[in-house]
Amino acid sequence: MDLTPTEVVELANISLNNEVTKGLVPAQVEYVKESVVEINEELSCVGQSLRAVAANLSDIKDNIKPGNWRAFLKSGAINCSERFAVDLVSAYTNWLGGADIDDNLLASLTPRSLALMGSKGVTDKERQRVFQAVESGERMTEATVREIVKGTKKKARVYSQKTESEKVKLLKEKIEIYKKLINNLQDENTKLTKLLSNREKFIT
Repeated sequence: MDLTPTEVVELANISLNNEVTKGLVPAQVEYVKESVVEINEELSCVGQSLRAVAANLSDIKDNIKPGNWRAFLKSGAINCSERFAVDLVSAYTNWLGGADIDDNLLASLTPRSLALMGSKGVTDKERQRVFQAVESGERMTEATVREIVKGTKKKARVYSQKTESEKVKLLKEKIEIYKKLINNLQDENTKLTKLLSNREKFIT
């Protein structure tokens, strides 16, 4: 794996505890660190793509009539389901569009979860609790997000901290899925950008 100067700096900043490196030779430790850099980059790309797709979809919705929007969602022009698109637009409109959130945190949440975080009555403090759970390594299902933002009478959740080795293993298992998702989102974003460009040319 060839590293850029920026990635070399990132590599130096990665701290793996003894539990992760125990019994590993230096070359193996270096490999794990390089993989962590790549994984984190992929996670950021997923978040960036989700945010960009949500922005483009919202822009289209804002610039066409409701009937055209519904027809657009059902047209098959974009590589995602109608629900996927509707949830992203809802999230972007209600909170994501103006949120200063690291892209890598968005990667662990589905469009449905992002939409739930923009539900009526949900506060920034409650959304922050979701991101704290993500950072702790908690498996974030839509039910978990709903429980956090909607509240529950159950005993407050205690988020167990995962070890560094568990986090690395979990991220490695997800990286291939994220790569496929990135490709789909990038294709979708390209289509949406072309649609917007064509609309602007038509208007002018």
